[in-house]
Order: sequence, then C-alpha cells, then structure tokens
Amino acid sequence: MGFKGYRWLGAVVTGTNLFAAANAAQPPRPAAPPPDLTELAKAKQQFAEKEAVSVVGSAWAAAKQEMARSNRPKAIEILKNAKQNLPASISEATRAWLSNSIDAKVAELEGKPVANPANPGMKLDPKSPEVLAAQKVLEEKAVAERKDVVAGLQTVQQADNAGRTAEAQAEIARLTKLYPKNPSVMALGQNGGMKTRLEDAIAIQMELRDRWVKNQESITRSSFPAINDVEFPKNWTEISERRLKNSTIQLTAKEKQIIDALDKPIKVDFRERPLEEALQDLSNMLGQDLLIDKKSVADLELDLKKGATLQANGLSGRTVLRSILAAQGLTFVVKDEAIQIVTVERSRSLLTTRVYYLGDLIQGVGPFGDLQWGPILNAQQTAANADAIVAAIRKSIDPLSWNGETHGPGSITYDYLTKSIVVRASAEVHYSLGRTFNKR
Repeated sequence: MGFKGYRWLGAVVTGTNLFAAANAAQPPRPAAPPPDLTELAKAKQQFAEKEAVSVVGSAWAAAKQEMARSNRPKAIEILKNAKQNLPASISEATRAWLSNSIDAKVAELEGKPVANPANPGMKLDPKSPEVLAAQKVLEEKAVAERKDVVAGLQTVQQADNAGRTAEAQAEIARLTKLYPKNPSVMALGQNGGMKTRLEDAIAIQMELRDRWVKNQESITRSSFPAINDVEFPKNWTEISERRLKNSTIQLTAKEKQIIDALDKPIKVDFRERPLEEALQDLSNMLGQDLLIDKKSVADLELDLKKGATLQANGLSGRTVLRSILAAQGLTFVVKDEAIQIVTVERSRSLLTTRVYYLGDLIQGVGPFGDLQWGPILNAQQTAANADAIVAAIRKSIDPLSWNGETHGPGSITYDYLTKSIVVRASAEVHYSLGRTFNKR
C-alpha cells in the first residue's frame, strides 16, 4: 500500500471517530412508547365485527335473490354457510346476535316455529303507589287553583264594576302571591287599564278551560275499542284532498290539454324529412303549436332543413318529439301554455325541484316483509326498494327526459334520512308524477 493509501485510510478512521464522538455528545433519544395492546385488540375486534355484519348482509341479499327464483333450499344453504363462516375474532355478544338472527330466518324459511326469548312479564314499580299519590295531589292542587282563580276573577270584575278599586287590587295581589305562574293571574299583573287586563285574564282562563275539556275528551275517546281495522278521522277526506292539492303541480286548463295531447300514441314515418317539416307534422298530429327558441337554434348552429329520420307506431307523442329533438341536441318543456323547444342546457334553468315522500312504500316491504335483521339489513332493503321505484319512474314517466343514458335534463335523487326522492324535472313531468303517486 502506498503513502496515499495510508493517508486515505487515516482519513476514514478519523472521520469515523469524529462521527462517533458527535453521536456520543448528543442526549439519548426517548424510546418510543410501546403500543397499547388492549386498544389494538379492540380495534381489530371492531373491524372484524363490521366485516361479519357485512358478510351476513351479503348472504341475506343472495338468499333473497334465491327466494325470488323460488329456490328455497339454496337460500337456506347460503344462510347456514354465513353462520359457519363467522370470524372467530368477533365478540360473543355479536356472534350470538348474528347467529340467533340467522337461525330465526332459517327456521322461518323452513316453516319451523321461531323461538322467541322468554317474556319476563311486566314488573311493577315498587314506588308506583307513591307516584300515583303524588300525581293525585298535583291534580287536586291544579283543580283547586283553577277554581280559586275563576272565583278571584269574578271578585275583581264585580269590584271593578262597583268602583271598589282597592278591593279589586287587593284580590289581584292575593292571586299574584298564591299563583304567580298562572297565565290568567300574569295577565292581571300587566300594565294597562283594569278592564283590558281583566278581559285578557278571563279570555286566557276560558281558553284553558276549553282546552282541558277537549284534552279529556280526546283521552276518553282514545280508550274506545276500534270497530274496524283502520279508523280515520271524520275530516280525513277533506284534509287528504287539501294535502294532494298542495303537493300537486297546478297547471292551467291549456297546459293540461297539452299534456293529454303528448300522452296520446301517434304514428310517424320520417325518412330524411327536413327537421322543420317534421316538427310541423308533429304539431299537426298533436294539435298543439311548437315554439322553437331561436337562440337555442343559433347556439347549436342548427340547420332546420337538415333531414330527420324516425319510424314509430304506437309511441306517445312525448316520446316521438323527444327522440327527434334529442338527435339534434334539443329538448322541450311545457311552459306558459305552450310547447317550447330549447337546448338541453337551457331547459335545466326551467326545471322545478320537488320532494316526494316514499316511506310508506319502501319500508316494511319486500319478498319477506319487514324482517328484523337489524338496522343495516333493513337499510339495505329500504334502499333497494327505493332504487326499484326510481328505476320504474325513469322508465315509465317521460323516459327520455332523465339524465344518464338518455342525457336528459331531469334528475332523481333518493335521500335515505327523509325516505324521499328529490326530483328535478319540468312542470309536465312533475304533473305526471303527481298523478301517479296520488293514485296509490
């Protein structure tokens, strides 16, 4: 080894010693705290339980599909396999809950009686006599207060009519001291003339009396045995008609006539027919004018003499018109008692948003009724029912007007919290949708 080699080796050794000395001079770093094994175990168990619930939910969905195909043995097999494949890391409580739920559904599908937990029966509150006695005292106190206030108001009124102001003020002071929170007494203590205060106090007392009587009548009526399976109030028809009137799009007679014309089936055979002539033919068939928005035509640089081709027999005028317009990037809306032809983008500014409640249609229904499998599976069943209704609406009510495959301006969104669908569509679509829901 030459001199240069020894010099290089010495530099390396020196540098290494300096690095070691620098590290030794630094204070020792604190060791990382050990992980909490208990928390890790809890987190793993929670994850496993969520996964187990998801697996059971998937098994339940697959079992429902098999039942829809009338394949009961396969559905039972799927549920039993789901029970056997429950993870070993879940808690005993979760395992028992899922296992019991699966066993109950399997027994139901097999036609066996479902075992219910023993009912321990109603347990009486040992303090119920004391509670009832206290309630009785409060009721008697309230009745006595009401009688005393009524008598006091009569005394104040008589004294005021006779000009005995001091006697009236003394009675007011007595009532205020005894019943400071009574609404009638509080009205007597307000500023103003004696006559006005007295009228307010008497009016409040009469309203309290009437409300108390009606409340007692309602309680008594609620104890009557039912005659029919379902009983409606006497004004049920009236309030239902009022609700439907407020929830339905109100159209003029002319607009209703336009919608009826659009719903009628027509027959067309257009082969490279100029667009403006095809629209004129449709206008004659529908018996309604078609107003073309010139700005929309200019925005699309559309040539109305361009040929349009469509053969249809038995389709509604609405579908035929939308089909011809969609090929040109156009659509139509019923507005201001006319059929207005505009661009899809322009039509979005003319849409209306409304909410339709579906809770009574999507909850507690399905192939097996309202099966109590817990909130997760019930939510899946409800969401599936809502999706089915939304799909039916898209296919049956002006199919070409919805976004998605047909690129229409309208949209439907399901909101799980309110069990409603939020529909953004034109007025005539809302009108048709309202008629559909009002027939259910």
